[in-house]
Amino acid sequence: MLVANAQKVLELTDIEKLEFYRLVGEGYKAMKDGRTSTIDEVKEKLKKMREDRG
Repeated sequence: MLVANAQKVLELTDIEKLEFYRLVGEGYKAMKDGRTSTIDEVKEKLKKMREDRG
C-alpha cells in the first residue's frame, strides 16, 4: 500500500510493487556509486522502459 496523500491510498499489484522496489534498489545502488541524474533524465529513462515493455 502506498499513500499518495493524506486522503488517497493506492493499492499496488505485485508487479507494481516489484517494479517500485527494483527502482528504489537501483537508486540506492547509484547513490552508493556516486552517480547522479537529473529529474528529466530519470523521467526519460522511465518513459523508455515503459515503451519497451509494451
